[in-house]
Amino acid sequence: MSSFSFGHASLAIGGIALFLFGVRLASDGLKGLAGGRLRIVLSAITGRRIPAMLAGAAATLMLQSTAATTVMLVGLCNVGLLGLHQAAGMVLGSFIGSTLIVQLIAFDVAQYALLGVAAGLLLAGMRHRIARNAGGVVLGFGLIFYGLHLIRLGFEPIHTTAEFGAFFSRLGASPLGFVEGILAAALLTAVTQSSVVTVAVAFALVRGGAMPALGALSFVFGAHLASDVTPLIAAAGSPRRGKRVLLFDFATRLAGLLIFAPFSVYIVRLAQHLAGPVDDPARAVAWQHTIVNVANPLFMLPFSGMMIRAARRLLPTRAALPAGVILYIDPKFADPPPIALEKARKEIHAMGLRVTADLTKALAAIEDNDAAALQAIAAADDATDLAHKVVTEYLSRLQVEQASLEARRRNALLYVSNNIEQIGDVVSGMLVDMGLKKEERGGEFSIEGARLLRVYHRRVVENLRAALELILAPDETGAREIIENEGRLNIHRRAVYEAHMEQFGRGVKEARETSAVYTDILAALQQITRHSSEIAEMVV
Repeated sequence: MSSFSFGHASLAIGGIALFLFGVRLASDGLKGLAGGRLRIVLSAITGRRIPAMLAGAAATLMLQSTAATTVMLVGLCNVGLLGLHQAAGMVLGSFIGSTLIVQLIAFDVAQYALLGVAAGLLLAGMRHRIARNAGGVVLGFGLIFYGLHLIRLGFEPIHTTAEFGAFFSRLGASPLGFVEGILAAALLTAVTQSSVVTVAVAFALVRGGAMPALGALSFVFGAHLASDVTPLIAAAGSPRRGKRVLLFDFATRLAGLLIFAPFSVYIVRLAQHLAGPVDDPARAVAWQHTIVNVANPLFMLPFSGMMIRAARRLLPTRAALPAGVILYIDPKFADPPPIALEKARKEIHAMGLRVTADLTKALAAIEDNDAAALQAIAAADDATDLAHKVVTEYLSRLQVEQASLEARRRNALLYVSNNIEQIGDVVSGMLVDMGLKKEERGGEFSIEGARLLRVYHRRVVENLRAALELILAPDETGAREIIENEGRLNIHRRAVYEAHMEQFGRGVKEARETSAVYTDILAALQQITRHSSEIAEMVV
């Protein structure tokens, strides 16, 4: 067998690059199959630890990276959309979610890898969104397995080189060697910014006979500990809310290393037992990874509350809101009722303008089948929900007499804010979902249907804008006009619906393909018109 050479190093480095690119393609494809929105996963989160852990595992399965999950959690905590107790549960769940890809790549299916690449390229070239995203997943896993094959070929002769062979062979021979393995794996993880790559290198080394089973476990521990490097780089300069997540994550990983490393011999034996009588030693390494990444969060779960409190004490911070979400009020300061009501009035009006802007953009995005624009509109609703929450808490703290004029004005503003938040939900929910459904099917509205829908949509938007102006300048005549407009707009909606059904009956291809989407958009716009009327009723 030839000694380790520059050519072998090139194979290993190229394999690592293909592996990382494959992980990225598979991750992007999985996110695309999920509609491109992790909000679906996050909607499962509650204040309880177990549902948060399940959500963290699901997010990591989708992102194929604990580091990516942690970066996402840091960002969500920074903008106030997640609390530390929720993020902590997801961090623990992310450990468990990371085990699937390691179990998958432990199978030696290199002979089929290029077939996966070919199939993935074929699917990725199709028009249908689901086919394209599925193609990305298949192509990504094809590159992952072919990259593993190249890594294995690159590292195969390494034990014939005296320096490398001696280093890898002693990693599990003594406690000092075990620590050296942890440090080497941590360095490799920091350089590649992927713990999965480090485990893949361990697969290649044990398959080539260069590394013993205990040495492979040291690589698993080192990769597990250094997975925070990428989130640490991403969180540089971020608020302390996000840094608390990193502190909790790192403390959990370090505690897992200190607790479980002394039992390494037993972990290796258990992994070999779970792997069963197979010729491939990488299967046992994959089980080592699973044992560490499942046992660590389960063991630390009862202590997570204590660790959260410690993180808050070590990194104290004042509550902060994302820039631009709140413009006029200070949630931490109690204004006198007249001033507070005026500030809240302006804040609710600004919130309504943002929702109106999203409503305006929604129809164009639906017509253009622009999934990215639709997803941006859906994400923007998080800011609306947060603003509504802040305004509601601010107004609820006002000290006013129950039967006073100020109390009635406060209640009216609360009602208006709630209606605006519900309009935001209609836009980010019904309209975005209908747009994504239309984009997924590749459908188009008929020319006449699109024209009629644009006219109706424009009138709904104009009516909403007029209702919002009443928040700043209440006017009984203008309010009556908006309330009466609801009837006129309902007549207009029925006319558009009947024109669409007439086209449907005549067999117009576009009308039939998009009928469900078209009628649901009309229903959503009707809901917005109803909310506009309720705003007008309460403002006056």
